[in-house]
Amino acid sequence: MISLFSNRPDGADTEWLDQHADDWVEHGLVTSDQVEAIRSYEHHDAPASPRLSIVAELAVYLGSVLALMSGAMMVGQSWETLRTGGQVAIGVAIAALGFVAGARLVGLGDAGTRRLASFMWLIGTGGVALTTGVIVDTVGFDQPGWNVLIVGLPVLAIGAVLWRNLDRPLQVLTTAVGAGLTFGGVGALLSTPPWIGGILVWLAAIAIGAAAITQRLRPELYVLAVAAIAAMIGAAMLADASELAASIAATLTAAGIVAVGLVRHLVPILVVGVIAFLQGLQGLLIITLHGAAAAAVVAAGGIVVVIVVIARSTRGSKPAGGPGEANL
Repeated sequence: MISLFSNRPDGADTEWLDQHADDWVEHGLVTSDQVEAIRSYEHHDAPASPRLSIVAELAVYLGSVLALMSGAMMVGQSWETLRTGGQVAIGVAIAALGFVAGARLVGLGDAGTRRLASFMWLIGTGGVALTTGVIVDTVGFDQPGWNVLIVGLPVLAIGAVLWRNLDRPLQVLTTAVGAGLTFGGVGALLSTPPWIGGILVWLAAIAIGAAAITQRLRPELYVLAVAAIAAMIGAAMLADASELAASIAATLTAAGIVAVGLVRHLVPILVVGVIAFLQGLQGLLIITLHGAAAAAVVAAGGIVVVIVVIARSTRGSKPAGGPGEANL
């Protein structure tokens, strides 16, 4: 393989790469893992070993989760007896630990430490949500919508700022949760009928999914997963106006998700779509048909979906062996 920088002066290639790699990731041209692969190839004369092995990284994740669970069990027994100051102090400590550790880890420039930084930021965001929740509970708003909105806004803002359309799946999840809480809080304050909220959620999910497919939002897989789940939630909310309309919308939406998964060759999206399609079809048939007829149609629908998926996945494939071998 020819070096990507073979035309550059000796010694200038690695320096140029280091100066521009972060900009490539920032603008979504490549992922952080791809940059690491390029660095490892271009710096083959002095390969840098990862700061964290997979085993060490997994141990940090498991240790953090166990520590959080143990702490939650110990604090949970006396949580109600703590004063507001004590509860806020716990939330602030969790937030500070998560954000400070994340900031230190992301600066190390290693793929494993960046993933761990994303995880620590998730914990820090949870600490912010906990602190905000304690404060709004102490204030005691008359309308519950304020509690949800005030907790959702900082979660949404922090998630979006840390995500910044980079390859950070956990921050995509954080942004989605914050957006959901914010939307729910606004809807409660405005007394918006659930079916109207469902339409708005469905339209927003379609727009987000389209932005992911056209590479305007990244990483595509995780943004599409969030959009697919949001679209199904929006369709289900139509049941407030009509169960039949909700079932039809859910079935059609799930079929669209299956199509996107097939076209984009994204197996997780395909799985989500197939499961949602069968559930939506079952709900639709329960309303329109009854008993054995509904079960038979659902079974037939499941078989058809499997056949279509297999046929689409194997289209144009060639046998692994020679002309005389059977194609299994």
